[in-house]
Amino acid sequence: MASSYLVLFSLLLATSAHVPAPRYKLRKVLIFSRHAIRTPVATTLDEITPKCWPQFEEEPGYLTAKGAMVEGQMGVFFSEWLQKEGLLTGDCPDESMFYAYANIKQRTKASARAFVEHAFPGCNVTVHHKNKYPDPVFAPILHNTTEAFKEAAVISMKGRLHALKLTDALNDLSSILDFNDSKKCLEDHECDFALDKNKISIDKDKTSVKGPLKYGNEAVDAFVMAYFQGFPTEEVAWGSMSPERWHELIRIMRGYHDVVFNDTAIAKDISKNLIQYIKTRLLNKSSAVTLLMGHDANFYTFLPTLGIKYYELKDQLENIPPGGKIVFQKWYDVIEEKELLKINFVYQSSHQLRKGSKLSLAYPPRSILLEINGCEVDSKGFCPWEDFAGALNAIEFNSS
Repeated sequence: MASSYLVLFSLLLATSAHVPAPRYKLRKVLIFSRHAIRTPVATTLDEITPKCWPQFEEEPGYLTAKGAMVEGQMGVFFSEWLQKEGLLTGDCPDESMFYAYANIKQRTKASARAFVEHAFPGCNVTVHHKNKYPDPVFAPILHNTTEAFKEAAVISMKGRLHALKLTDALNDLSSILDFNDSKKCLEDHECDFALDKNKISIDKDKTSVKGPLKYGNEAVDAFVMAYFQGFPTEEVAWGSMSPERWHELIRIMRGYHDVVFNDTAIAKDISKNLIQYIKTRLLNKSSAVTLLMGHDANFYTFLPTLGIKYYELKDQLENIPPGGKIVFQKWYDVIEEKELLKINFVYQSSHQLRKGSKLSLAYPPRSILLEINGCEVDSKGFCPWEDFAGALNAIEFNSS
């Protein structure tokens, strides 16, 4: 009998000896996330249509119960993945292992809590946040408020506005809304989405577009959130949507954000504090895993500032969907003895969000590789960490 155990042990040892150690080891992760599904932010939706909107249970701009559920599923997936890669264990993490920081808004704090409660059930993981609004790390505000900068910014925004080709989309949206019978038309005499003028300005420290483009962005946002929330299709845009129409109307949202945030100088100035925070967490000694919970406005400003190349998300209405995450990963190549970067956009498809699909390593969310200027990726999606650090350090911010 003893000899049988010895033979079995020898076979196991021989088998394990032929299992190669993984070449790449995960050293650090920073997850920058948009909050999950929320109620529409705009409080003036009733002014742009005589129709009744779907009724959410939560206050305007709040995370919904469905949003908390789908974000919790993201927490489950990431917990499993981080444990699989050996960066976390199954134990409750301390802050040397995991650190969560959310913007002060209810929807960001609640999203972060949903993530950590499902990632680490039964653990008392703190979600850090400021107690006073605004939080300078996340607030989409200008830091350079000199007249020269604001004048140049307004000129650039006007140029972006004039370059938009949204007449057909805006006319179609006007028809869906019955805008000619709305309060805005009947009382304020703003009756033509495509022809009424948009007003561009900088109000104190915020870039602003007022007019049809803003109304259009708010309406389409409400359609999208109702769809992801799971309202019956006849209640989402009053049953008028088709795949082609979604594609057309989403362009209004993208156009609005492009005008408000995507000018190079504006994006860099707004994202200044966030970029510096991310840089500190990634390049200096910090937690093995950092979760930052912010807004789509943060994505629109820090992605171009970092030099993230253009991307499209498959099977998703939005290019920055609720719960979407930019995942910065620091890997170590044990053969080449080099530190490497990989960046993925991890998100739930429109179908996964609407259905509230369960997530795990076996049933993962969607993921695409992102590339950054100045950091060329290899066939496995890695680029040299030192090139990434150099790109981060090369970003110069105006001191104003």
